Amino acid sequence: MKRFWLFALLLIAAPLLTTGCVGSLFGINLTAVGEKTALERQVLGTYEQIGRDLSVYASVRGVDPSGALKEPPASTDSQRATMLALNNRRYNRDDLELLLTAGAVGEGNDGLLSIRNDAAVTASTIGEELARQVIVEENRDRVTILSRLQETTPGVTEANRADVAWVFATLNHDLAPAGASIQRRDGTWVTK
Repeated sequence: MKRFWLFALLLIAAPLLTTGCVGSLFGINLTAVGEKTALERQVLGTYEQIGRDLSVYASVRGVDPSGALKEPPASTDSQRATMLALNNRRYNRDDLELLLTAGAVGEGNDGLLSIRNDAAVTASTIGEELARQVIVEENRDRVTILSRLQETTPGVTEANRADVAWVFATLNHDLAPAGASIQRRDGTWVTK
């Protein structure tokens, strides 16, 4: 019986070992990462904090146990704008993925979308008007989030704002579906 369980465990573990443990295992995301610079770690930590802020703000009940209205947690204009941007990005995600896989837009090295094929935007399955609206909204939301990252990441100066934008771009590159156009830091485009 022990051999059976050992064999079963080996069958489950073998694909994980050969793929470098990248993917989701029982709801736990495992990702192989290389070395990161201090700035990259700071930006990623700040990005995670922005997501936690949204979760905290969204999970607060509007009434207390007695039924009286409660005030929402205090937040700055920048936090509120960023929360709206994150929510809008979630709302537009499906349409954006269609545009990325169709080759209409690509993930730029500045963290923003770039139109790669205007004819594909025009012929989009979601319609040209909606496609252009999604592109404008997505870039607006990304600028808002990038500004918040630059504002709240410790040690960010004018000299390394381009590095923060690059870290943000790599986050977007990672989220892009297979087949999307990705712009490398040197400006060349590749297919994911």
